[in-house]
Amino acid sequence: MGRITTEPEMEEPERQHPPRRPSVPPRERFEGAMLYGSIGDALGWPTEFLIAGSRQCSFELPVQRFVPWTKRVGGQWWGYEDAIGPGEYSDDTQLMLAVARSIDEAGHFIPEYFAYIELPLWLQYERGGGRTVKTAARKLLTRRASWLNNFYQQKDLDYRQAGANGAAMRNLPIALVHVHNKRELIRDSFYNAIITHGHPRAILGTILFGLAVHCALTLSEPPPPPLFIECILDGLRQVPQVIRSDQRLQHWLHTWNRGLLNKELNFAQLYQSTLHEAVHYLKQIPAFLPRDPKDYYTFVGALDRQTKGSGIATVCVAIYLFLKYLHQPQQGIVVAVNTFGSDTDTTALFLGSLLGAFHGLKAIPPTLLDEVQDRHFLLDLARHLHTIAEAAASSTESTAVTSDREASYFSILSWEVAFHEMFHGEYQDGDRLIHPALGSGAIQSQEEQPLRRDGYVARLVRVLFKCGQTCVFHSRVKEDGSPSESLASEVVRALQE
Repeated sequence: MGRITTEPEMEEPERQHPPRRPSVPPRERFEGAMLYGSIGDALGWPTEFLIAGSRQCSFELPVQRFVPWTKRVGGQWWGYEDAIGPGEYSDDTQLMLAVARSIDEAGHFIPEYFAYIELPLWLQYERGGGRTVKTAARKLLTRRASWLNNFYQQKDLDYRQAGANGAAMRNLPIALVHVHNKRELIRDSFYNAIITHGHPRAILGTILFGLAVHCALTLSEPPPPPLFIECILDGLRQVPQVIRSDQRLQHWLHTWNRGLLNKELNFAQLYQSTLHEAVHYLKQIPAFLPRDPKDYYTFVGALDRQTKGSGIATVCVAIYLFLKYLHQPQQGIVVAVNTFGSDTDTTALFLGSLLGAFHGLKAIPPTLLDEVQDRHFLLDLARHLHTIAEAAASSTESTAVTSDREASYFSILSWEVAFHEMFHGEYQDGDRLIHPALGSGAIQSQEEQPLRRDGYVARLVRVLFKCGQTCVFHSRVKEDGSPSESLASEVVRALQE
């Protein structure tokens, strides 16, 4: 199988550490991380697919405030228009919120709950979700797959090669609740990543972002760049021990390696080369700080179409921007959002999370703070995570609860009744429904659009849930009223297997 070791290049530096705050920082830093992360996502989403020199867009450039825009969903025969309001966030924040709901009162991430409830149900209200995460979510609706064994292969998508940032972008809640414990942060970050992504680039990117948030939360003064980077590297040195001590991760490693061809690198070898890449990117940050940000983007491949969504490159760019614009947080976000050709929404989410974790809410312009989607829900959730972190820091209890897979499937089937009725036109604005993950909600608005494919229309139903989250459920609907985004048939097959 091979051993995962620390990177030889990561020599022991002279031990210098700035003063640290108490194990659980003030609540405002949790609020700042959640709010500014979501704000970065909402600001960067409209520019995600713009290219340098772009002039063909419906809003003014550079983007410095929330703008309304329209996203085309689907292709020529299956496509419809989704009108995105100012301040509305993408799948990045949606999945971050889903991870937060998958953390129990003791601070443990429950991968079964995320994999068998949150992730499949997210398919029905996702906005901007990537192919990798959507493929992984659907695969989990089969008994052959599990959160610890989701080795999918579909057309050009291969779990072992899935190295993008779709896991890192949802990892903030895990970093917040484990601010007192790097080892648990690393373990739960690893769990979070492997539900959907199997390449070390995605897994290390997820851990790397979690460690960066940890450092931003716990360092008491503006850190010199080498000290902030060393804080992250100190966490990366602990990864091998965490893996060796966890039976579930050992089982996953065995499965990962079992399917290899003779000449393919095993996980430990691939991990080592990826770790070397990440450490190299991090250690070069100080040299690039005086230069144009695009130089560092280019250096890590964040402007290359093939690598711009890399789980390593995107996080490293955010760390670079955090250190460059630590005292100018608004300028840093503007740079992240308007560096066209990069993964703007995810980079800005990472950067906003780091800036908010260090500065708190004062880093956020009041207009953005007031206008981001579901502001009060984001604040409430940040406070809830802070309460969990405080309790976990003073507790010796380490037992995590689990989520029953069969019960989760029956919950989805129960919801499918309301889902079908919603798209069959049986609900009116103001009518209430109950969602397995989001709770009680009320329909705010409904929209129907024709499709070029005969016999189908697209329907979008906006629901405001009592918890404070807003979701736009969407489906292509046949003439008989059956929604194509239904999960019922897949769940029934899973229950029968």
